[in-house]
Amino acid sequence: MAAGRKVLTLDSVNPCVKGARMAQSSPLVGALCSLPQGKEKPFREVIWCHSGDPHAAGRRPITFLRQVAAICAYPELLHADSMPRDAKQRASRILQELHSSSYVTTAVPQRVARYLEWRDGGIRCDPRNIVMCGGITTAIVDFLSLVVNEQDPRRAGVLLPVPGHPLFADAVALAGAVEVQYHLDEEGGWALDVGEIRRVLGQARGHCTPKVLCVINPGYPTGHVLSRRHIQDVLQLAAQERLLLLADEVHQDCVFTPDAPFLSFKRVLCELGPAVSSAVQLISFYSVSKGGGFRAGFFELVNIDPAIMKRFCSWGMSIYPLILGQVLLDALMEPPLPGEPSCRTFMAEKQAVLSDLAHKAQLTQEIFSQVPGIRCNPVQGTMYSFPRIQIPARAVQEAQALGLEPDFFFCQKLLEATGIVLAPGSTFGQRRGTHHVRVTLLPRVETLRIVLQTIAEFHSQFQQRYS
Repeated sequence: MAAGRKVLTLDSVNPCVKGARMAQSSPLVGALCSLPQGKEKPFREVIWCHSGDPHAAGRRPITFLRQVAAICAYPELLHADSMPRDAKQRASRILQELHSSSYVTTAVPQRVARYLEWRDGGIRCDPRNIVMCGGITTAIVDFLSLVVNEQDPRRAGVLLPVPGHPLFADAVALAGAVEVQYHLDEEGGWALDVGEIRRVLGQARGHCTPKVLCVINPGYPTGHVLSRRHIQDVLQLAAQERLLLLADEVHQDCVFTPDAPFLSFKRVLCELGPAVSSAVQLISFYSVSKGGGFRAGFFELVNIDPAIMKRFCSWGMSIYPLILGQVLLDALMEPPLPGEPSCRTFMAEKQAVLSDLAHKAQLTQEIFSQVPGIRCNPVQGTMYSFPRIQIPARAVQEAQALGLEPDFFFCQKLLEATGIVLAPGSTFGQRRGTHHVRVTLLPRVETLRIVLQTIAEFHSQFQQRYS
């Protein structure tokens, strides 16, 4: 971190991450607020490297998507010379469809279905199986509530990956189900281990009825992309054990490693043949809430019982998604075509985002791999790295005496010394005796490089202090 001290008040926090960002659930926000105000600190500014919000990091949505959404919000822009012809055409079509009540329930699902058919190499998608939602957070909570039958003498079990998104654990608790954790294989680059799932599945049947298997691809917060073989193994397991498969595929468009392409669970399922493809009930989620600035998404239902399908569809229509979010999703499902004015810019901006993430993922691994006591697996997708950090026994003891997780204790000391805010790995789950932090890849390369080097230097000092 650059040398120099500055009197820190909350007014000196970057305005892009102040306000709503200060209300985040992370306990480190409270730690920041508890720092004595008006006193000199050993850092110049607070750098938030725990957030997955591209906008807080200064990244704007792709131009074409913003243009279509802007025109729909302010139709007078249809006459603006600054707007390209194809953006006006897309927006004009959407504005005409908005006069009908079927825009969210029919028009957008049809374009989503065509997009999924393209993504999956021509595998048919029925738009009637697409349910629109305002992001997947509430969708997952309500979905699990439908799965749980309170009349059953044994509570329903939901298998969740560790590490994984805290949302799932919260949703399971709200639904009144039992969380059944299965650990990802850190030594194998955070790959999914079907043997581990079978092991915990057998144990869980002693105290609950496992009904749902949740998978996240690309992994959150690990950035691992599942291979075809691992997806096949999961699908065969779901068929054999009669588990409903819930696939969080939200970050599928943020895969940037050529030798680890994204494959949807639906595509691999259909390629396995009717013995498996007709036996697995699958629900997959997609969202543009992170990259677009609006909350919008959908989920696709595959092999779901018609009675359940009816309940999902009625639920989806009763909670009407925000229109501008659906407009953004609509524009993404049908991007500019070759020859249209916006196509070249759209493709260049999309590739620039992926190249930037790939470069920063490589930079993160290179810097951390040189630090004794830090291990960082390769990141193949998403916008985070999840390095493992060694914490001395004396620091673990001091953290426990304070009632803190050791990795939270590390993050708190890092914040106090450097102004860098990380997310402790315990937030996402981890094997007992291991400690991690989540580092976002969203800051500018120059900022991220300084952050990574500062973390490396602090970790070395932390090791010496508590050795």
